[in-house]
Parts: sequence; structure tokens; C-alpha cells
Amino acid sequence: MARDIFSEVEKQAQSATTARASWRGVLSLDIPTLGLGAVEYHLRAAKAHGDLEPVKFVKIDKETGKEVVSREVPRMYRYRQGPGGERLDMQEISQDEVKNKVRYEGELLISVRNEKRYFLKYELEFSGQWIEVPATRVVDKQDGEEIEPFDRTTRIQVEPDGFVPLERISEYKFKEVYQLAPDTDPKVKETASRVKQLARYLLEKQTALVSFFSWGRGYQFYTSVIHPYERKDGRLWLLMGLSEGILKLDDAWALEEQREVEGLPPVPVAKKKPKVTISK
Repeated sequence: MARDIFSEVEKQAQSATTARASWRGVLSLDIPTLGLGAVEYHLRAAKAHGDLEPVKFVKIDKETGKEVVSREVPRMYRYRQGPGGERLDMQEISQDEVKNKVRYEGELLISVRNEKRYFLKYELEFSGQWIEVPATRVVDKQDGEEIEPFDRTTRIQVEPDGFVPLERISEYKFKEVYQLAPDTDPKVKETASRVKQLARYLLEKQTALVSFFSWGRGYQFYTSVIHPYERKDGRLWLLMGLSEGILKLDDAWALEEQREVEGLPPVPVAKKKPKVTISK
């Protein structure tokens, strides 16, 4: 039943109003060992949205200042075939040459492949003119400022305020969860005992670590939440959850009234990189 509940909940559209119920049904229990005899609960469910926002930027021709768009277009190349069948002296055939020549005779062969190229957006979309802009002239801009994509994370740098109580990690909207273990490469010289000691320390302090994480070059990054998990049978894991944001729980759906105490602050998220406004 749970699978059906959440498959339906995921269909709920984003809304600025109070979260509406997208599933209604019955929870039926009969678990004597837990003190739950035959009993039914009539329930409804609404999706808890996250705070992830799409990354918005434009590609600009830095020479003209005009916006460009990318398109997959066929491109032709002439080349010679080497003794092992390899392609030598690859040279692109210009569009003017393509119009006048279908193929080259002699030792030169023809190759056709689709490539991503850049063109002036206005001229292409409003006038149908395919004015190409070299990739070396294309830059990304956000709010008028030039930005650069993030590189793949190889060092997870946790800032002095990059921690959160374990009891609050359920507020993160995780996309993936990974298991962390010591690197056994002799050159690194990491030991299982040191990693286990870290996990035990975090468990003792009931604390998780929060930092920036990027899988590869681009503008999408995650908040990595590194936390211990100990099962009742004694098995211990050090986990890293990659969060796309934090859950926005609707107060109207809370089962208890808000207490007359100071509200808890939002859980910490990875710090934004300079000049780039991206998801938390």
C-alpha cells in the first residue's frame, strides 16, 4: 500500500497554497506483538515539497554580447585513411564547400557526424539565420555576471558551521545515499579504525556533517550530509546523503500545535559558490 501512496503523492503539482491531499485510503493493522490489534486508520496524504530551484543562466557571445543557443547539427569532415584504418588529417568541410561538393576524389574520404554547435539565438529563432559562434567565444552569464561551472568534488571541505543534529537529517530531501569506507590504497594509508572512530564520534555527539558536493563539471551541486547509522544488531555505517534541498513541511498538516517556544532555524545547506545562484 505504501508504494501506491507515494507514487500518487509524487504526482501532486507545485503550489503556493496549503498542500492538498493527493491520496486517501485506509491503513489496516493487525500486529499483536506490537500491541496493535485489528485496527484501521482512515488517512490522507500530501506531498512535502522541497526548496530546490532550477539553475538559470544564459550563454552569451562575449564578442557581440548576444545570447546564443546550442543545436545538434551534422558536420562533414575529410580525412585520409591510415595503414591501420585510422583517420588522419581530419579537416572540417565548410558549409560553402558542402553546397558545391558531395564527395572528394582520391585518397580523401568523407565522415559525417552530429555535433553541438552554438548559434545566435535571435537570428536563428526569429529570422531562420544559422549564424555560428565559435565555442571559444561562448560564456555563461547569470544576472549579467560571467560564471564558471563547478569541477568534480575531490575534497569535501566541511566549514566550521557545517554540522547538524542527527535528529534533523530527515528534513533533507535526499536524491541518493552512499556508504563511505576507508580507501585501502597503500599510497593513501587510510585505516578502517580511523574511519570507524569518526563514525563513533559523530554517533556519540549525535551530529552529521554538512558540505558542498558536485559529481562533475556543471552548475548542479548537492548538500552532502555525512552521518553515522548504527543498526540494533551492532552494525555501523558511515553514510553520505546527497540532498537536492530541504523539505518544506506544511504547518497545516502538523499533527501537534506549534509550541510556544522559539522556532528551530532551517537546517544548514552547502554554501553557494561566488556569483552563482543555484539550488541549496
